[in-house]
Amino acid sequence: MSGKNEQGSMDVKQKNVLHAPLHKLSSPISTPSNLPSSLHAGFCTSTNPIAAALTSAFIDTLSSTTSTDLRKAGVGPGQRFCLEASAWKQIADKGGEGVPRVKLESSHVEALESVELDVLKRWEASRDNDSKHGAERPGPGNWVRESGEIGGKEPRA
Repeated sequence: MSGKNEQGSMDVKQKNVLHAPLHKLSSPISTPSNLPSSLHAGFCTSTNPIAAALTSAFIDTLSSTTSTDLRKAGVGPGQRFCLEASAWKQIADKGGEGVPRVKLESSHVEALESVELDVLKRWEASRDNDSKHGAERPGPGNWVRESGEIGGKEPRA
């Protein structure tokens, strides 16, 4: 990482909206270079504080306000970017399905200057680590590996 305060995918000197260390949202390496200033990849900043997964409606709205066709620039629904609070708040105030879901652990604390935490929580995205570990199978028992043993048994010679 470029700064000594960054530990992997977390910046321990900056805080998120939950007042914990700021998590990295996305990789700036894999993003198009011709994006408007209202979109930013990597760590969210005080300028682009809201970490969100984009929706088609938001992409269309932002494309019309910035006069940039974001779809032609390689931006699509589901991609994660740090957004200007005013751009996100504009579509959140309308409500509906087009509001980009927010990653609270990656949203910069400066977002709270423009948007209340309760509003951000209302549009919170599901957390990445909520997934179950292990393979499931249908029927009774559900889990493929149900024994309490670690690893397999040694075969007999």
